[in-house]
Amino acid sequence: MEHTSHEIPLLQGDAGFAQEVTEGPGGDTLPLCYQCGTCTGCCPVGAVDDAFSPALIIQWIRLGLRERVLGSPKIWLCLQCHRCSFSCPQGVRFADINGTLRHMAVREGFVDAATAEKLAAVEKDLAALRCAVLERAMGKDPNTTPSTDELVREALRDLHG
Repeated sequence: MEHTSHEIPLLQGDAGFAQEVTEGPGGDTLPLCYQCGTCTGCCPVGAVDDAFSPALIIQWIRLGLRERVLGSPKIWLCLQCHRCSFSCPQGVRFADINGTLRHMAVREGFVDAATAEKLAAVEKDLAALRCAVLERAMGKDPNTTPSTDELVREALRDLHG
């Protein structure tokens, strides 16, 4: 596997960024993180996107990489399922911290409010679709194996006619 490195401007970090994050919901748990990676290992987004890592986002916060964090689409990929928080041996509440990051990204102009609202609506629709697909899958004869595409199409028809 080829290793790629990314230059991180450590001396240009915003020393107050982590402090600002700790003032939001769940932020008091940020200093407890010791980068064990449990959050990333149990994350359903991390399972399908190798580049998504709650532990890495926390590391960027601590390094003061405000623009990298708040300008990253990665903070919008979090499902807010709280698996990371429930699994963390230190009780770090990443999902809450990520909510703070989203709020900061909008407040500081990295993402406009209309886009944030649209993303929230998409998340809500995807959650409903996920439930409908799983309900359809559970209701199928166990001896048949419908494709995910078929289940999604059927669920979309149920949701939107």
